Amino acid sequence: MISIASRRYFYLTLVIGGCLSSSVNSTEVNPLPVQPVVFKGIDTSRLMGSPDPLPLEPERAFPRLRFDRPVQVTYAGDGSGRLFVVEQAGLIHVFPNRPDVDHTTVFLDIRDVVSRDHNEEGLLGLAFHPRFKENGEFFVYYSTRPRASIVSRFRVSRDDPNRADRSSEEVLMHIPQPFGNHNGGSIEFGPDGYLYIGMGDGGSANDPLGAGQDLKTLLGKILRIDVDRRDPGLAYAIPKDNPFAGRTDGTRGEIWAYGLRNVWRLAFDRVTGDLFAGDVGQNRYEEVDLIVRGGNYGWKIREGFHPFEPNAPQTGDVLIDPLVEYFRHEGMSVTGGRVYRGQRLPEFYGAYFYGDYVTGNVWILRLDENKRVIENRKVARTGLNISSFGEDAEGELYFTAFDGYVYRFRKRSGNLSAIAAAFPKKLSETGLFTDPAGLVPSEGLLPYDVNVPLWSDGAMKQRFLALPRGQSVTFSEKGHWQFPEGTVLVKTFFLPASATAASRSPREISAAELADPRQWRRLETRLLVRSPEGWQGYTYVWNDAQTDAELLDGAKTVEVSAATPTGRETFSWYFPSRSDCMACHTPAAGFVLGLNTRQLNRPVIPGSYSYSSVKATSESVSSSNEADHGKMEALVEGRERPNQIALWRALGVFANPPQGAPESWDAYPDWFTASTAKAGQRQELVRAYLDANCAMCHVPDGIVNRPDFRYHTPLEKAQLIGVNPGQGQVGPQGSKIVRPGNPEASELWHRLRLRGPRQMPPLATNRTDERAVSLVEQWIRDLQESRQLTPAIPSRRR
Repeated sequence: MISIASRRYFYLTLVIGGCLSSSVNSTEVNPLPVQPVVFKGIDTSRLMGSPDPLPLEPERAFPRLRFDRPVQVTYAGDGSGRLFVVEQAGLIHVFPNRPDVDHTTVFLDIRDVVSRDHNEEGLLGLAFHPRFKENGEFFVYYSTRPRASIVSRFRVSRDDPNRADRSSEEVLMHIPQPFGNHNGGSIEFGPDGYLYIGMGDGGSANDPLGAGQDLKTLLGKILRIDVDRRDPGLAYAIPKDNPFAGRTDGTRGEIWAYGLRNVWRLAFDRVTGDLFAGDVGQNRYEEVDLIVRGGNYGWKIREGFHPFEPNAPQTGDVLIDPLVEYFRHEGMSVTGGRVYRGQRLPEFYGAYFYGDYVTGNVWILRLDENKRVIENRKVARTGLNISSFGEDAEGELYFTAFDGYVYRFRKRSGNLSAIAAAFPKKLSETGLFTDPAGLVPSEGLLPYDVNVPLWSDGAMKQRFLALPRGQSVTFSEKGHWQFPEGTVLVKTFFLPASATAASRSPREISAAELADPRQWRRLETRLLVRSPEGWQGYTYVWNDAQTDAELLDGAKTVEVSAATPTGRETFSWYFPSRSDCMACHTPAAGFVLGLNTRQLNRPVIPGSYSYSSVKATSESVSSSNEADHGKMEALVEGRERPNQIALWRALGVFANPPQGAPESWDAYPDWFTASTAKAGQRQELVRAYLDANCAMCHVPDGIVNRPDFRYHTPLEKAQLIGVNPGQGQVGPQGSKIVRPGNPEASELWHRLRLRGPRQMPPLATNRTDERAVSLVEQWIRDLQESRQLTPAIPSRRR
């Protein structure tokens, strides 16, 4: 029997707001509490540190300046101290190197000729002539149409040192590109005064042209040219000491090094003259190379230190090993960096900094006098999409990120060893569960469910929101909700352990059923924590006894077994690393993926709320009415299912409570209606699925900003229908991202079906989402070549 005191607590949280309607379509009688209800929250302080604190953290170098997809920060070397920032769309900005600078001047604008048809195209490189102060020459690398890479010389205006002379352009190189990705684009002057150019292999996947090992093409190479002289028929000269200069067999004399996949970025050490390159991998490994004259760096024979296509044709006898590599659980796209030669961080003098574009991790490496690696360690975890590293005239280090800011590093305060020792190594130590074995949440955790789950190999999930005491959520109907420091999102993953469990509809399973290990096997509990350093992800792996979970260091894959209605199925389960978590929880996606209005505007989970799970305080309200007690019991037992957002509004969770009734708010359709959806409903379901599973990357300012998979982007503006794939093809020749009426010629359909390299979603999944594949196939067949497309997903009201 439920005690009067317990009933009173829960009554105060649930009944005051009048939100106990049994259907999400019902109209609320009293949409806001009559008396104030204070949500108590929970102490999340144990999770505010780090299990592996790193010595550096980022800070905005010029907090009043923000750019659009900055890809480079550099200086002119003319003694002015100015900095230049390159935007991918085709702009170069110049500004004084002061922390308080609040505006820039456009140095060069070539947006009218720069192609941004694909994610990796654009204005990609800038290099100032070593004698820029005398001759005013600078060089740029950009993409154009028809698809090609251009290296051009410009000169500064005679009248204004902060403006280039647009009419002075002289094209030095025009390099046709077979695909829209792997364009390289880094250009740097070496200490010898020659211009070095980093090229990609031309794109698609698997180097289909064999460019990396082909000395008759400039693709997949580092080039070296003399911009101060000309050879017959060229707008530049080939230095006589280039390793392949003077050959008459079609070998390109511009080549300095080869066997590279997609160089992003080149950098010379201003002291030693060493040339470093970050080379982006394909399936598993990212690498950093020390570039030497005539070196063969192995692509596509190998990736990093490992075989890729070992029987592919090879040029030369010796493959040069990378300096270092890292596996994909640490990052997915290396950003080559710089050797630090500044004064702000003296203990890092002489260290080469490099990072990862997807995860924002940053490492340093050091070489001895024999160019052997003597140190390689992670030094920062930024959570930013790092697009480049740069330096100023004094050797101070900066980096750009696709949130639009220029950053530098500062030392992290505190005792790092003590911080690491204090972090919970077991789920039972986090304070989130009073009984981990029974999955009993601590008072103050809010259970929730979503309309369209992220695909996780068919696993069931139990979700909680933990808010710090005295804090609240900022609501937005269509945008990202904002969460205070101290917020923790808790998600536990289950596989069915019995045929009975496997036969149950996901919408029918209660919290009590999930807590029974005879029915459901716990695999992991993931936490997304907003710490003082920003959002961080952690994985806790459940032990065999199902009594507790241990903090995972790194990533791992294990074979698991799941019950089916007719037997069992065995497959690989991937436990993600901390870096993996942040590959999806991106800044462009607002970090938090599932907690938004269109996901949470739905009924509560059956049986998810207990009398101890949420408590509120309000001394002015009586709970002696037995009819109200009956409503509480009906909710707890799953017979009453109020709307989640309306319930949280009544609990006082929101700083700015939404107005009106749930049917007036934005909402996804329920994903589990997909099997019965009609043609008119399929587009909404497909767009909701792509938004929930793909838009964390495929969004403006995201990791891959095209196509735009956001739910409310009009379909004809999403660059989805009839558009060539920009990240390589897995479908037949001539396939489009979506070819109306033809799923077999649609990359989207193939990527969803594929498991392995270039699969979608790309992380932590080894099984195909057959429901999604079937629905997308039907939707593509629904589309007509006439393109009479729905102009936008209408705001779905409930």
